[in-house]
Amino acid sequence: VGIPVQPGLSFLPLLFGVSYWQPVTPDLLMTPSDQGDVDLDMDFAADRGNWTGKLDFLLSCIGYCVGLGNVWRFPYRAYTNGGGAFLVPYFLMLAICGIPLFFLELSLGQFSSLGPLAVWKISPLFKGAGAAMLLIVGLVAVYYNMIIAYVLFYLLASLTSTLPWEHCGNWWNTDLCLEHRGSTDGNGALPLNLTGTVVYFTATFPYLILLMLLVRGVTLPGAWKGIQFYLTPQFHHLLSSKVWIEAALQIFYSLGVGFGGLLTFASYNTFHQNIYRDTFIVTLGNAITSILAGFAIFSVLGYMSQELGVPVDQVAKAGPGLAFVVYPQAMTMLPLSPFWSFLFFFMLLTLGLDSQFAFLETIVTAITDEFPYYLRPKKAVFSGLICVAMYLMGLVLTTDGGMYWLVLLDDYSASFGLMVVVITTCLAVTRVYGIQRFCRDIHMMLGFKPGFYFRACWLFLSPATLLALLVYSIVKYQPSVYGSYRFPAWAELLGILMGLLSCLMIPAGMLVAVLREEGSLWERLQQASRPTMDWGPSLEENRTGMYVATLAGSQSPKPLMVHMRKYGGITSFENTAIEVDREIAEEEESMM
Repeated sequence: VGIPVQPGLSFLPLLFGVSYWQPVTPDLLMTPSDQGDVDLDMDFAADRGNWTGKLDFLLSCIGYCVGLGNVWRFPYRAYTNGGGAFLVPYFLMLAICGIPLFFLELSLGQFSSLGPLAVWKISPLFKGAGAAMLLIVGLVAVYYNMIIAYVLFYLLASLTSTLPWEHCGNWWNTDLCLEHRGSTDGNGALPLNLTGTVVYFTATFPYLILLMLLVRGVTLPGAWKGIQFYLTPQFHHLLSSKVWIEAALQIFYSLGVGFGGLLTFASYNTFHQNIYRDTFIVTLGNAITSILAGFAIFSVLGYMSQELGVPVDQVAKAGPGLAFVVYPQAMTMLPLSPFWSFLFFFMLLTLGLDSQFAFLETIVTAITDEFPYYLRPKKAVFSGLICVAMYLMGLVLTTDGGMYWLVLLDDYSASFGLMVVVITTCLAVTRVYGIQRFCRDIHMMLGFKPGFYFRACWLFLSPATLLALLVYSIVKYQPSVYGSYRFPAWAELLGILMGLLSCLMIPAGMLVAVLREEGSLWERLQQASRPTMDWGPSLEENRTGMYVATLAGSQSPKPLMVHMRKYGGITSFENTAIEVDREIAEEEESMM
């Protein structure tokens, strides 16, 4: 289904409730003498699984990044912050924060082939940042599941000849309900017939639906009024700091940096996958999708405002209000309204499922990488248990007060806590682990070192921008609201504690790491901040330079020889490995 698979793992015994797996001593815990004659073709990371193809990874990243926020948040943020002028800070923030942080997270995952927890072998002192990622993504996944349930409800309700919310007189209507007598000829139900591999469908089909909605929207009377409202440049807004902050927030959250999903997906890549190219494809594709979604949304809102005889700003909303109130109402004004309603909610369903797949895989991968010899053989069962647990946690969102809980989770679960996690990750990699060492790792993996642009962003521009975002969000803090309802003080306190809990994971992880070391406090800090002995590429054949023979049970002092015997010669990547070894030797000589 486009998800990382485990070669050689049979699911037939699981179907009959029988498991033939027996505990064995892991290869990586055996000494060379215990292992005996080892086949050089053995792939020690094979049991973890890899993508079945390069396109699987790319489409999964696109599906993960292009989500509900592209449809219901970007268009609203654009028109309230200068219209077309908003694209200036938007693309600038994409260059300063989005692309560099996206590439950094992919590089960490692909180089180590580890999830958000185990990847902190790079510097165990900051493992709490990985735990914070899991807490954040777990909270988001709980309420994201409820949003998908809303979408399913509306989707199934659209499979009728007349949309249920088209007329008054329903049990949910109030005395303020008004009916629009628009053209609804030719309505009909739609059959649902879907087949194929999941990620190829869920990542690409939304674009087809978005294109159909766009074409239909721009041909409606009054559509141009909505598009003008959406894109008319108001350059005086650029003098406001709020516009730049809003642009950075949109980039930060829409790309999914800091949630661990990108790191998880990249960890299933082959060691030399061209993630540099993939970074630009996904980030720019995400930005273009957001802009196109704005045209599709505001063209319909322009038609709706003309039909109702009210300004566009009175029908334009953001978030769930747009997806579940305004747009469904607009659908009732169109001919074949169930058809267009079905397409819209089916698009939201595929967008939501892709992101939810990533959230679940992030949690499962992170924990199984921590306890591989216990959980990897039972990964399917463990995934099922995680799903059941998160389903039970989300039941509170189905109560009468469920929407208020959803708003609270949406406002606080991934707010300032996520910024703290990303800032910590960026500083730990570039300052503690070292920018030179990190660029050398990328050189070993891709065959070239990141240029001045990426170094400048990682060292200064990205963390400084995120720090400004964090300070701004604290200074300009506003309590959560749902319509005209203001949350009570205890609910606000609960939300703030929710965000603080993820932040507290970082110092808690530092305390645990320091206590595990020996010596004075300074010596413990130094030891905890250094990479572990087994940090580096997961396959011995990819370990060169400082990573040579650092795996437990390593058979060859020179993994380059494994390459030569396996492939019958030296490739361009082995030339890179030799060059990296030479650089390391020269640096050591100069230091001596």
